[in-house]
Amino acid sequence: MSGRPVAWFSWVMFALGVVACLGIAYGAYTLANYSWAQVADYKSPYVSSSVPAALRSQTPPASAALSRRVVLIIVDGMRDDISRSAMPTLNTLRTYGTDVSLAAPQPSLSHPNWTTILTGASQTISGVTTNGNVSRVAAPTIMDVARAAGRRVAVVGPSEFGVLYGVTASPAVSLRPWPKGGYLSGTLVDDALRISRATDPQLLVVHLPDLDEAGHAYGGTSAQYREVAGKIDAEIARLVAGLQADSTTFVIVADHGHTASGGHGGWESEVVSVPGIFSGGSIALGKATGSLDQVAPTIAVLAGLRMPAYAESTALRSVISTSAERVFASEQAHHVAFAAHYSSVVLGGDVGPEMLARGAAEHGGPDGYAAYVRGARLALERQARLPISLIIVGAVVLVIALIGVVSWRALVAALAGTAAYYAIYEGLFFGLHRYRWSLSVFNTEEQVGSFMNGRLLEAAISALVAVAVAAVVYPYLRRVGWGSRYRRYLPGWLALAPATLLVVLGTLAVQAAWFLWWWGATITWVLPDFKWAVKYDFDLVQMTAVGAAVVLAPIVTYLIGRYHPKVRAGRVAE
Repeated sequence: MSGRPVAWFSWVMFALGVVACLGIAYGAYTLANYSWAQVADYKSPYVSSSVPAALRSQTPPASAALSRRVVLIIVDGMRDDISRSAMPTLNTLRTYGTDVSLAAPQPSLSHPNWTTILTGASQTISGVTTNGNVSRVAAPTIMDVARAAGRRVAVVGPSEFGVLYGVTASPAVSLRPWPKGGYLSGTLVDDALRISRATDPQLLVVHLPDLDEAGHAYGGTSAQYREVAGKIDAEIARLVAGLQADSTTFVIVADHGHTASGGHGGWESEVVSVPGIFSGGSIALGKATGSLDQVAPTIAVLAGLRMPAYAESTALRSVISTSAERVFASEQAHHVAFAAHYSSVVLGGDVGPEMLARGAAEHGGPDGYAAYVRGARLALERQARLPISLIIVGAVVLVIALIGVVSWRALVAALAGTAAYYAIYEGLFFGLHRYRWSLSVFNTEEQVGSFMNGRLLEAAISALVAVAVAAVVYPYLRRVGWGSRYRRYLPGWLALAPATLLVVLGTLAVQAAWFLWWWGATITWVLPDFKWAVKYDFDLVQMTAVGAAVVLAPIVTYLIGRYHPKVRAGRVAE
């Protein structure tokens, strides 16, 4: 493409570039679908239909429950700030108990975090990663534990509870279809009060869905969202008034919050920092921090129950008014057993009491040993994946170097085009749309397809602009133009299009290679950091569009080359 290139060589380079771009596009598209399927179809190795003997706690819980009745209220989609500024009933309950800031795990979606609240198991442990789960969750819930102990249990909420948690019809159950455009919380509270009068439950679980609907419809900072929060607060006030007693404890939590635009699922603080209000006679006064997987263990301690089998964290001790060790004996025994179970799965071999005790002594307790085991396996897997990622990076460097060897001018022009690509695509993504690398960009699941199509289109347009910029820059790097000998240079001119796209693809491939090294494409035992997982998937989407743009890109370089002012000037040394 510089000097006097041999036409046939330029035609070969052009053809190879087109084939390479299309091949990369197909590979990126295939890998993007595979990677998302790995998340959606993740099968947890930690849970099974038959609970391992090690997780059947041998230490009985405290003989008497601290609270005769525990009422768990899940307010779906409730932001922490809205719970403080628009829900006076919750603020009143805070003054009579513990105000807890809870961290929700990712993906911060409804079904996964309902499961975390009810089982004490995060997504990695439970295997519930999306709202598409349509089968019974393998991890036992706090309701299962209470029923097994002979306690009276009542459940009021959406019909999905029946599928996910095996809640079947009975006088103590009210499951209703999720409200689409309606308001259901008032009816659900009526049901909860009616069922409580009829069955006197010792564990009552109530799920209120309407704030989540308002968040999706209007956004988490909208007046409509605030209005619905106020209505739900009034419903909770009715429920508390009807059930309040010295022997009743209220636990009010959210599964996630909402962004200002209405989405959730990602890592934003307004999404994953959710309120927890613990109020009642057995609850201490004060403030605390914790995580959503501590809710079920805390309820188990309050209700004098064994831990749910796959609960991975300890109870929130600072929430409970007593510090007597006997109250926490069953919880501690289970936690040690779970650490051994987790470590056994990660290591692929049995971790017995002696091995766990030795590891706990060396690493600051059972949690420290489990974290060490996790880190050690990740390090080994990253070491094994490093050569593949280095090969990808090496291939990118080789392709870019080859372009430079053939024509340094073409490489400089391609780099200018690459800079233009990122300026346009990232400007649209972060600037115009105000998106982030987060699942929260999807306000509803129905928008995923249109969102991805939009990013494909914008990436393709950005790629074509990048090629145009390269084509505009390239002639100015030459001392003379083509003039009447334009046709002789045509194949080299056309080759500038795939060359530019290959440089863009190379920079995206290097970013994807980092993720493949750090987390891998296949998910078997640990979920990745979803901020980077989403970025990786978005990078693959870009690569799909950029590679496919090679179908139109040569037309862009041809037209610009044909009408470029320097080319038309015809300053050619004959």
